[in-house]
Amino acid sequence: MNAHDDPDTHYQSYMLRMWRKRDGAGQPVWCASLEEPGSHETASFADVRTMCAFLQSRLGLVPQGAPAPKEPLPERGGPDPS
Repeated sequence: MNAHDDPDTHYQSYMLRMWRKRDGAGQPVWCASLEEPGSHETASFADVRTMCAFLQSRLGLVPQGAPAPKEPLPERGGPDPS
C-alpha cells in the first residue's frame, strides 16, 4: 500500500523548481516555485523562507501564536529564469 492510498495519511506532492536571480540590491537570492502534479497549479516564491512558510502552513505546522503566512496566488507558466 502506498502512503497516498492510506485514508489516514494526508498525502501531498509538489514539483519543486529553484533558480537564482539578483534582488533589488544586486544580491543573489534563491527563488522557487511549487507545482501540484494533478492540478498543475503553481505557486511562486521570491525566497526560500517564504516557500518554507507556505509548506508549513499547508502541513499545519505553523507555530502557535504565529500569524499564518498568506498563500501566494497560483500563477500560470513556469519560473522566471531571469
